[in-house]
Amino acid sequence: MRVIAQGLHFPGGAIAAPDGSLPVVEIAAGCLTRSTAQDEREVMAQLAGGPNGAAFGPDGRC
Repeated sequence: MRVIAQGLHFPGGAIAAPDGSLPVVEIAAGCLTRSTAQDEREVMAQLAGGPNGAAFGPDGRC
């Protein structure tokens, strides 16, 4: 086991992406954040309304 991300604000709803990254919703921060295998982190989207999960649709979009 290894730590893949630290300092997230109430994370939830993590999903495995086809590129090997791990998108996770930060409920308290109101955003969707992607962590990569290279220990990089980026905000994919700012979200409203207290999001608590994510999924990929049939078109491959999150």
